[in-house]
Amino acid sequence: MGHPHPSRRALARPPQDEGRATAMTTYDGIILGAGHNGLILQAYLGKAGLKTLAIERRASAGGGLSTIGDPRRPGFLHNTHAFFLRAVTDMPWYADLELARHGAQLIEPELNVALITSNGRALEWWTDIGKTIDSFAAFSRRDAATLRRWHDEFVPIVAQILAPEARSPPLPPEARRALLSRTPAGRRLLEVSALSPLEFVEREFEHPTIKAGLLFFNGLREVDLRLPGFGHHIAALL
Repeated sequence: MGHPHPSRRALARPPQDEGRATAMTTYDGIILGAGHNGLILQAYLGKAGLKTLAIERRASAGGGLSTIGDPRRPGFLHNTHAFFLRAVTDMPWYADLELARHGAQLIEPELNVALITSNGRALEWWTDIGKTIDSFAAFSRRDAATLRRWHDEFVPIVAQILAPEARSPPLPPEARRALLSRTPAGRRLLEVSALSPLEFVEREFEHPTIKAGLLFFNGLREVDLRLPGFGHHIAALL
């Protein structure tokens, strides 16, 4: 095994004033990871008056929000791993932490996502749902109509159920089920949620390119397409 290199021994050597009382900083909490989720949590705790320390193993903090330069493209600063920023400005923390007041601005392209096929065609998701439906119709008119139906049905479900749930502490599963069972929208959500994303797509859509595109879109959120209980993710994305 040998002996450690002298320079490495020096790095590990105790300071010369060992034995002297050392000032210690006391924190109310320690956050493991200074990515975007950790920093949001730290900001909330700071607003509540708590003193916290975020520890990050990488050289820079920020996670998906860290600014990265590409030496091959001077002046282009972007985190290429930050690929799913849809509805970021609608998240509670965006308003709670007053990010817009501090200069944050999300610029969203009209064309959000595109799936390019091997024959040069493209399945496109636009900010404008009408353009997205037109793109689906180029592959399957039936699937375009299905997209319209699920979009119209799930917009109120997202607004009235899923969005408020995202802003509140989670309920126990049985209590949530009992609450959702009281309304038609809640029962519809429970029905769709029982499926996996793959089961939902296979049941509702017919064209293989559209199926692949929807499951790819689902994958951007890191949800296993075979996992029951997440069928509503596809409908909510539409």
